[in-house]
Amino acid sequence: MKLNRNIVLGVSLAFILLNCLALTREMFFIPLLSGSFILLYLLFFRVDILIYLMAFITPFSIIIKNNQINLGLSMPSELIMIALTLLFLFRILYDIKLDRKILKHPISIVIYFYLIWLLITSITSEIPIVSFKFLASKIWFIVSSYFVVIQLIKDDVNNAIKFFNCYAVGLAIIVLITTIRHAGMGFSEDSGHWVMSPFYNDHTAYGAILAFFLPISIGFFFLPENNKWKKTGYLILSIIFIVGFYLSFSRAAWISFIIAAGVWVVLKLRIKFSWFIVGISSLFILFYFFSDDLLYKMSRNSQDSSGNFVEQVQSISNISTDASNVERINRWVAAKGMIIERPIVGWGPGTYQFVYAPFQKGKYKTIISTNFGTGGNAHSEYIGPWAETGTVGLFVILALVILILYYGIRTYIRIKDTKLRLLSLTFSLSLITYFIHGGLNNFLDTDKLSLPFWASFAVIVVLNSLYLNKNKEEIETLR
Repeated sequence: MKLNRNIVLGVSLAFILLNCLALTREMFFIPLLSGSFILLYLLFFRVDILIYLMAFITPFSIIIKNNQINLGLSMPSELIMIALTLLFLFRILYDIKLDRKILKHPISIVIYFYLIWLLITSITSEIPIVSFKFLASKIWFIVSSYFVVIQLIKDDVNNAIKFFNCYAVGLAIIVLITTIRHAGMGFSEDSGHWVMSPFYNDHTAYGAILAFFLPISIGFFFLPENNKWKKTGYLILSIIFIVGFYLSFSRAAWISFIIAAGVWVVLKLRIKFSWFIVGISSLFILFYFFSDDLLYKMSRNSQDSSGNFVEQVQSISNISTDASNVERINRWVAAKGMIIERPIVGWGPGTYQFVYAPFQKGKYKTIISTNFGTGGNAHSEYIGPWAETGTVGLFVILALVILILYYGIRTYIRIKDTKLRLLSLTFSLSLITYFIHGGLNNFLDTDKLSLPFWASFAVIVVLNSLYLNKNKEEIETLR
């Protein structure tokens, strides 16, 4: 046994040295070949490890583009996602037994419809090749992060904790690297917009993922089985995330976390959720009837974004001189024109950035506006899909938001097990941060946000469809 262990260690060391030597000699095909062999081995013999590896490696992944075929992939995470998707689709044909409660869960059904509608609108798309690429990426994002993760955690919910811990550790390393780089530049607000590159596109995506993981790291701190070392680990993670979160200078992320904290207060005070919904609806109605007065007040705000927290918060409502805010309105106004012209099926998934330019209004254009399809998306997870996939697409998105929050909070209220209640609450709050943030930005076309987003859906669906029912059955048995 000892001899075998020594052989394994020797071969592993030789393997590492060979790849290090190849990198120093710029013989990149050797590490790529080695990585492929490792991927294949894990794919066929240790899929569980590969899933955890996917979670850990995603924060480190970097987009590699091929201009000849106009394709970019976040490597190596999307390569792993594609491999897991193909394996999953192949194995459901002969040996994977999918739980009917999962397959027939309302969330799963809406996801099926979402993918079908993306297919339909890809066929009717203004630029079909762009839309079908978008559809393909959505398939491997959802299959690898939702259906595959469900298979991982359905028999042991502790695997969900391990999965998110893997991503959290990878993210913490990125935050430390980013913070050190940021410190070297005096923590300036300008450098804070790009120091997280190439791992995250900009400070808004970086802020969004940190807002998403703060409820997770804080929630995991209170897991009942934690010993003092685990609590210390989660405390350290939370501190790292808080520092990175503040230094992200992402106003949308700050707002999203504050609102999620407000929802936590509502739940803890046992305020009826229906009252909360009525309150939110009332605010929207008031905004609608007094929008002219509010926009007038906002137009008189000339506070631009800055490194000062108070000034940064004040700049949120500046739609007169803050280029970032005005450009958002420009994109939304352009999307409105697109929606009016094609209200049912939209212009096609992923096409917004290529077709929105003619719909821009001169009075909303800024110094960062562009007519060349290089300026990104609609800056909204709701308005963008509305323009790209029509009104039906928007209703599907809203259905997903409403249903996942309903089942997440319902499970939290009804389930008796302390740990499972905590997990339901934690992932519901994390999703709330992104649903709020999604009103001002959209990142679900990237692996960085899609993986934890859809994996959180997986956790809530498993808790609701399997563990909540199991909990009820146990209570009935005791009676």
